[in-house]
Amino acid sequence: MKRAIWTAMAVAAGLALASSSGAGPATAKGDETLRFTGAMWWTPDGFKPGDHYVRGGVFVKPTPRARTVDLAGAYVVPPFGEAHNHNIDMPETAKTVSDQYLANGIFYVKNPNSRAAYTARTRALMNHQDTVDAKFSMGGLTAEGGHPIRLYGFLSRFTGKEQPGEAFEGDAFHTIRTAADIEPALNKLQTQGSEFIKTYLLHSEFYEERKADKAHYGLRGLDPKLYPLIIQAAHRRGLKVSVHIETAADFRLAMLSGVDEINHLPGYMWETGETAAAYSLTATDAREAARRGVVVVTTTVITENLNMARARKGPIKAVQTANLRLLRAAGVKLAIGSDNYMQTSRSEIDNLAAMHVFDTPTLLRLWIETPKVSIFPGRRLSCLTVGCEADFLALAADPSKDIAATRAITAAWKDGRPLTLVAARSTVMPGGPTGGGHID
Repeated sequence: MKRAIWTAMAVAAGLALASSSGAGPATAKGDETLRFTGAMWWTPDGFKPGDHYVRGGVFVKPTPRARTVDLAGAYVVPPFGEAHNHNIDMPETAKTVSDQYLANGIFYVKNPNSRAAYTARTRALMNHQDTVDAKFSMGGLTAEGGHPIRLYGFLSRFTGKEQPGEAFEGDAFHTIRTAADIEPALNKLQTQGSEFIKTYLLHSEFYEERKADKAHYGLRGLDPKLYPLIIQAAHRRGLKVSVHIETAADFRLAMLSGVDEINHLPGYMWETGETAAAYSLTATDAREAARRGVVVVTTTVITENLNMARARKGPIKAVQTANLRLLRAAGVKLAIGSDNYMQTSRSEIDNLAAMHVFDTPTLLRLWIETPKVSIFPGRRLSCLTVGCEADFLALAADPSKDIAATRAITAAWKDGRPLTLVAARSTVMPGGPTGGGHID
């Protein structure tokens, strides 16, 4: 099956499947209606044949006066999402990174921590018909000496002017020492254009004993006593809250405090000497997360990219697998995210496929539904029915039988207009973390 898919990709390298019944591109002019025919269309219950109509950038009801676009047997799916990455950060590289996302069928990206100094210019380049739609939190909320302060100090050396991490206060992060710091930080974030709030919890069960420990500089997070107050304050402003976590205790604290999204599975990387117990969720955790509607972003591929021995990765991946199975069984909302600066959520999909937690139709559905579950829940995305935004991909083979078929993109439309896609040579991004940086 994979060989046939790769053959189809080579045949369709020109990305020219979108030929209409007459001459000219398959794009609506003004209020012109397009009738797409000859395809199998994705639904949550499987692919189904039929004609679909597009006008004004959305799917509309059938009309007798429409120009026909023959999709010639393609499998049509909504575009995919990336629920956790920081590579849409620098204006100098944003367009190139966006092109690679689009070439991989990923139209929507969520960046849960970026420098305000760069994000306004980067945002201006995104959210157009020929770029990804991106959402930004700006700097996250953390404790004094917490993550990601140390990391920004390290990243500054790549800009040619190394600085202490604290130099990026109010730009890349906001320090919460007492309850009095919460409202001013949220005020500044909203002024900077934050679309949601990013928070940090790291081994919160040891907060008191580590808060002044120099050995844990950059490896701690918010005060557990303040955390519920932060979420309540953000929710009063209509802002959702995401959280970086490390342990199962962090997961529980965030969930019980009312967090909207958990940006990692517990245990993508273990502290030396820790055992599986510190990172293992329980069935009760999973059921409570489902009851509260908490979204959990997968980020399993981080472990594969860490520089550690395979023998150490084995137990970590076993805990990831067990946690995913508990969350799946409880019906927790899952979103696909990689948190890998040099790649996209395609690498996360590939890793999840190798873990065999989800069957292929379910894995496909999770990736398709990530935009509406995590990134832009207020928009009509992840669907191909009347009223949905007319963003979709034409594939040469059935992705519900082999997830590799999602690579066989023969044409794509965004806002009801065809996209010219660059060659998807790989998922690797240009350059590397610079001033914007990889923040998990």
